[in-house]
Amino acid sequence: MVEKFNERANALATEYWRLKETTAERADEKRLEEIEKLLEKGIGGKLRENLEVEAKRLRHEMESKSNAFIRLDEVKKEILELTADLAPNLDLFDQSFFPYDSEHEPISEEYFTALTTLFFGTPSPGIQFKVATFSTDGIHVISSDEHSPLKVLGYVLMIIQETAKKMLGMENTIDKNCQRLKQNEYALIALEILHKEGRRLEMREIKEIAHREDWEYKELLSDVYDKELVNGVAYLVSNEWDYSLVKESNGKYEMTDFGVWVWKLCNIEVSRGEWGSGKKGALKSSIDLHKLFKFIKKEGT
Repeated sequence: MVEKFNERANALATEYWRLKETTAERADEKRLEEIEKLLEKGIGGKLRENLEVEAKRLRHEMESKSNAFIRLDEVKKEILELTADLAPNLDLFDQSFFPYDSEHEPISEEYFTALTTLFFGTPSPGIQFKVATFSTDGIHVISSDEHSPLKVLGYVLMIIQETAKKMLGMENTIDKNCQRLKQNEYALIALEILHKEGRRLEMREIKEIAHREDWEYKELLSDVYDKELVNGVAYLVSNEWDYSLVKESNGKYEMTDFGVWVWKLCNIEVSRGEWGSGKKGALKSSIDLHKLFKFIKKEGT
């Protein structure tokens, strides 16, 4: 971990939440407008003196708030840049636990709430993966049946670092995977089902859920739907990805941690309109294709 990472992360997190509170407060712009109109009319005496004092105070508050917004953007960038280099001290590794550098103060909960707010829009005191947990104590590897704790550590650090790079507008593997998913609608259908269900599913179960929730589309493409859905799942578990989105074990399919993060971040972009218009919870490419086939069906009747 970079020198004094903990102190820097904690200081930035404290400033982040202070600025969030400051920018959330509403300066009384309407009140200032009313006062300035009264002053323009030439009101004099003690009332004018009082109004000028209040106007000065309100202008100062509005200027401070404007400066706070600018500084908040700077702090967000600094937190993400710091996170893009996040790494624990491997010298302190103990079996499946990676504590942060004990020579420095612990990383605060404020850092994690700030980071998760920047990532997903919702604060959380830690980051929970299927294979590991990030908290103020350190990084605890939960599952190491298939891989060594060090490999799991590298995997989850990659997810955190790549997400930070994405938020900074840098080249990153999250965006690359989002772009690839946009090109395969049936992979999207399968991935959405796996994410919504949050459990391991057999191919039969994926088909049943897809038929139930997407019956109109299934009816339109009855000859190819099931075949393409199987192909979509096969694509998700193939070796074509740098990091797999879905893994298969004993005939059951489950999203990986990386798959979950890619799905969440892609859908956050959709809900914000960054991929164009679309409804929350479904990727735009899938939505548009569904609309196209519904239009074709309507025109053909």
